[in-house]
Amino acid sequence: MLASWYDDQGPAADVLHVGELPDPVPGPGEVRVRVTVSGVNPGDTKKRRGWLGS
Repeated sequence: MLASWYDDQGPAADVLHVGELPDPVPGPGEVRVRVTVSGVNPGDTKKRRGWLGS
């Protein structure tokens, strides 16, 4: 699946990764849901930049 993630805090151009990850396998009683669009909360960008602590 196509995903974006970060391992360290900082500016997006420096820390944000985009790439393929293995498809998750649902466990018992779980389902996998296809997400085609996802919003970004301002708190997420503040956390990535380190403004909310580590």
